[in-house]
Amino acid sequence: MESLEKFYKDSEKYIQLFDAFVQKHQLVGRAAPDHICYKCSSSDSFEVIRALFEGASKYVYQSIISKRRIAIIAFEREISTLLGPINYLELSDQRPDGSQREGFDHIEAYATERSYDQMVVEFERTERVKKVERPHHTTHDIDIGGGFLFRCTQGPLIEKIKNDEMI
Repeated sequence: MESLEKFYKDSEKYIQLFDAFVQKHQLVGRAAPDHICYKCSSSDSFEVIRALFEGASKYVYQSIISKRRIAIIAFEREISTLLGPINYLELSDQRPDGSQREGFDHIEAYATERSYDQMVVEFERTERVKKVERPHHTTHDIDIGGGFLFRCTQGPLIEKIKNDEMI
């Protein structure tokens, strides 16, 4: 990734997939976007992208999760979606086993007018939903095109960080 402009331009394809999924399931007013995730194929890539945002973000919070660096970056320039703005980037360093591919991976969203379980059950009626259990949290993932995921989450990641990481 050579520039912030390229990052935002490259994200547009994934925002279109997200917005189409939002329209299909009439999610406006019933869900909110939390963050978009970009996964790096190398530590060098992680360093370059993090450096791009360090001078052009509200803040960067970095932690070790699952034996790799994860940076949460608060955008100065939000990304617009039909569900509202995405204000955060989750930037993931390469996994210890080297299996991660470079690129946009998912947008996490959470229910606003119903429970998490109700949202998942609704998607299970028409979508292929995969439950993914991780040490730090469980999600339900839906491939919305080309391996890009709509990831159902319990609530805002930044709240989880405040509650779990900053104690």
